[in-house]
Amino acid sequence: MCIATSMGARAQGRPEKTEPTAKKTTILPHVRAWNMVDDYTTADTVVVDTIVAEHQIHNPIWRRSVSNVSTGNLGAPSLPTFYPAIVRDRGNVFYNSLLPIMTRPETFTFYNTATPYANLTYQKGIPKRRREEFFSALFTQNVNKRLNIGMRFDLNAAIGRYLNSAADNSKFSMWASYEGEVYHAQMAFYYQKFQIEENGGILNDNIIMYPDSFDYDKAEDIPVQFMDAKNRLASYNFVYGHSLDIGFVTRTEGDSVEYDVPVATAYHKFTMDRSHHDFWIDNLSTYAETNLFPLVYLDPTRTHDDRKYMLLSNTFQLKLNEEFNQLLRFGVKLYLTNEIKQYYWDALTTVEQDEDGEDVLIYHRNKENRVSTYMGGQLFKNIGENLRWQAGIRLSMQGYDVGDVNANGKLELTFGSERWRTTLWGKANFELRSPTLWENRYTSNHYDWSTELDREQTLDISGGLRVPEMNIDVSVFSSTLNKRVYFGSDGVPTQKSDVTQILGVYGRKHFTSKIGFNSIIRVAVQKTSDNDVVPLPKLALYSSCYWEHKFFGVLLTQIGFDVHYNSKYYTPAYNPMLMQYVPQSERKTGGYGYFDPYANFHLRKIRAYFKDEHINNLWGSNDHFLTIHYPSNPHTFKFGLSWNFYD
Repeated sequence: MCIATSMGARAQGRPEKTEPTAKKTTILPHVRAWNMVDDYTTADTVVVDTIVAEHQIHNPIWRRSVSNVSTGNLGAPSLPTFYPAIVRDRGNVFYNSLLPIMTRPETFTFYNTATPYANLTYQKGIPKRRREEFFSALFTQNVNKRLNIGMRFDLNAAIGRYLNSAADNSKFSMWASYEGEVYHAQMAFYYQKFQIEENGGILNDNIIMYPDSFDYDKAEDIPVQFMDAKNRLASYNFVYGHSLDIGFVTRTEGDSVEYDVPVATAYHKFTMDRSHHDFWIDNLSTYAETNLFPLVYLDPTRTHDDRKYMLLSNTFQLKLNEEFNQLLRFGVKLYLTNEIKQYYWDALTTVEQDEDGEDVLIYHRNKENRVSTYMGGQLFKNIGENLRWQAGIRLSMQGYDVGDVNANGKLELTFGSERWRTTLWGKANFELRSPTLWENRYTSNHYDWSTELDREQTLDISGGLRVPEMNIDVSVFSSTLNKRVYFGSDGVPTQKSDVTQILGVYGRKHFTSKIGFNSIIRVAVQKTSDNDVVPLPKLALYSSCYWEHKFFGVLLTQIGFDVHYNSKYYTPAYNPMLMQYVPQSERKTGGYGYFDPYANFHLRKIRAYFKDEHINNLWGSNDHFLTIHYPSNPHTFKFGLSWNFYD
């Protein structure tokens, strides 16, 4: 049973009024959840995760993209290779491989509850000696009908099936939301820590592909590149968005129903993002003769790359609400944003001699502040059953990226009725983007670059249709990239001198039958003109087929299997020193399907799954690599339990 109720995507502002009702002796479970989007001016409804279908997809990267590259472990760095799912951070490039599992302001979930709501989730993968465990605890409740508070704690501890591949991720968050008559606010603090052991991949890929030629009994016996390399990133985030309705007029709906409409709404959003990122190797001399690392610039005995980043952002917005504008029937929004970005990173060391004539390394630090001011506006129509649209532009007026532009538009047209209710949509986005500081200049123990890259030019166009009652979602997308900045195979940012073109089609369909058989299919076909700039598989497929039945009228059961597949291509290789995925032409990987039988159960407030992941590893091909030097995990049994409390 889904306990979320729909509130629709609505503008943050005056809460919906309801007629008073008689006092009830029992408060029914009621949980409403939403993300704040459009710089915290719009509440976008999300469904509280209580559904059974696809509950067995425990890794968040596969919930967000039909195709991914990762180093294999839960909580490890990853990269979506389904183009619409690719996201790049505008300030800190070292976030990019963690963005699929990081909490961000636009993905943070707020709640409003009629009764206290809590959830406990536990997941585990075996064998025990290489265990994978995930635990999550969430609690939220309303202090009164307007004020909600809550907190959440997530802990992921995955040892990994291969040597030195552990990933320990922990997250803690607290939040509050207030929905008043004229004042509304959302506040969130969240801390995220990622500690990842980096093995650099296995030493010889042939050990996996031709196991009979080698004498290794278990995956953890296979030699890897590094045994003492680690990445650690700690991130502190605070976001506060609030709004005030200004002026009210009375409107009449139908013959007699009167309601108040705010003339305008003023918004303010403050964001702080502060992170500390380290990469270290305690004994660098161990690898001195192997040529596994680029040149050493700072310290020949050890590596301790240290970088810090902080973003302070304020956005002020004024919106003329479309409910008030009965003449033109659309809204207008103007905004001003100021951003301060602080960067700290290592500088080249110098060598001086002490009193005894011994060489002493003198360490230095780079520090730079970058300030930008943006101005923008938007015309929009978000209210209406049949037609919705938006058109906006953002200009950089001051700072290092002055002249940057982002222009976008979106159109939704809904028609038909009941089962064939269909929405056609289209959107376009044009952007001129200056490279980030660390794409232009950076120094670490193994890298040193300084260049002035040109401004990127990107044009994204997409469109599609949705038929919710028929469970159909189809879209097409196209992207034209000019002067795209990317990390080259040598780990140094480079720029494509000409145009890269991307075309693709995506579809999702949920087939059902009266006797309980279901099939959920997600498929993407895409083409990139340059696999170095944007590496993409031509075909990516996910399918979940299951039989569903409710036993004894209470125990909902799904028994089925998942299939993941993507065609062979030159998958991006992983560079642990920079925590970046880079192009490679050594060999193609992919063309291998993963077969995962599972069983899902739902009894009242409890959901559980049991899953045999990668069971075809017991009899199928051995060429099961996620990318070069990183094989997927061998056959693993996993189970999970999620328990909701809302009364």
